[in-house]
Amino acid sequence: MNQGINRGGLRERKARVKLLMSAVLDFEQELLDALKTDLDKAEAEATLQEIYPLKKEAQHTIANLDRWMAKRYASTPLALTGTRHYVKAEPKGRVLIISPWNYPVMLTLKPLIGALAAGNCVVVKPSEHTPTVAGVIKKLLESVFTEDIVKVELGGAEVAAKLSSSLFNHINFTGGTNIGRLVMKSAAEHLCSVTLELGGKSPTIIDKSANLKNAALKIAWGKYMNAGQVCIAPDHLLIEKSIAAEFTTALLSRITTMYGEKPIESKDLGKIVNATHYNRILGLIKDAVAKGATLHVPGGVLEMGEDRCKISPCILTGCTLEMAVMQEEIFGPVLPILTWETREEAVAIIHRNPYPLALYIFSSKSKYINWFIENTQSGSTAINEVVIQVANSDLPFGGMQSSGMGRSGGKEDFDSFSNLRSFAVQTLPFSFLPLTFPPFNALGLTFSRFARKWL
Repeated sequence: MNQGINRGGLRERKARVKLLMSAVLDFEQELLDALKTDLDKAEAEATLQEIYPLKKEAQHTIANLDRWMAKRYASTPLALTGTRHYVKAEPKGRVLIISPWNYPVMLTLKPLIGALAAGNCVVVKPSEHTPTVAGVIKKLLESVFTEDIVKVELGGAEVAAKLSSSLFNHINFTGGTNIGRLVMKSAAEHLCSVTLELGGKSPTIIDKSANLKNAALKIAWGKYMNAGQVCIAPDHLLIEKSIAAEFTTALLSRITTMYGEKPIESKDLGKIVNATHYNRILGLIKDAVAKGATLHVPGGVLEMGEDRCKISPCILTGCTLEMAVMQEEIFGPVLPILTWETREEAVAIIHRNPYPLALYIFSSKSKYINWFIENTQSGSTAINEVVIQVANSDLPFGGMQSSGMGRSGGKEDFDSFSNLRSFAVQTLPFSFLPLTFPPFNALGLTFSRFARKWL
């Protein structure tokens, strides 16, 4: 048995997932308090976006685990008569989960559900940028698992680098693209498989046929939740020029509806994780304004200083591709708007930052929707919706190229943490195969020609 494998049967694996969720419920208030401390997350938002998804993922995994663990039979070609073929999911062994700070509870424990369900031993490295949450996660996991099943490693970039260069059978990393490259490079030294959930600039296309009220409602929610620190949030808008002014007005109105006349003071608006990211986002805004963009800030107050790390939900109009805000992932409550007159113009802008983690299309015309789908690529796509694609455990989630590698969620997580071992088993004393063995006599030659033509 490979070092680190703690296979366990169906009952034992289900028990581990249930233990994990029991601990989450026991520590729920501590987790919510920690999220308030580290990110100033409102309790309702934290409950719905951090705790609730774990509950649904655990329920989905427990309900389907017997099927995922069962032999997956394959059909037998006629030429292989006398044999049976199937795939059996086996644990990969010792796996590493490196999680981010923007959803530090959900994005740490959700992949852990899949890793435990697959029968692995797991090392978990929470983000150092949300230290209060990381401390609670360590206490939570140590309350129900011994270190030979789940071990938690705390620390900064040096700890993550050391772990990712160690001998693991699989690494699950969620974070920025540049760090993802380093993780993959380290994993390559041991030929370790990886799942990379990265980011990028997720565009949102709006054409003149779209329901603008619906679009404003969905986009404002998806963009400004968690203070814009969401990997699949709409990063920028590509709006058909004739409706740009009308939609901008609708979006500003929706921001006020969600966060009040002075959004910067809203208890429902979270903070930027730290001063470094806070100043980076302000720098993007200042660069855009200096290059000709117009800043729209409902309530008139943009930010509250490094001690509070709060930035108001805001919009930038008149943006160009030369602005820094259009060249790097924003990861904050700032929404740049560009306009287009032909669909080809919109797609050309998207191709400047290829392979987004998510792409959103708002239109009421199927032919336009299909055209945009056929002429773009992305990890996931939502039509007249945003963000919700990540909430379905039956829907594989992930990116491509610079936005990620592999898929997660439900069975995809289970399979990612499993070695899908193929089996071929003799079932009858007779088969056609010996007819293909040397020496190649007349009968063998006849059979080979028959098989090539008919089998």
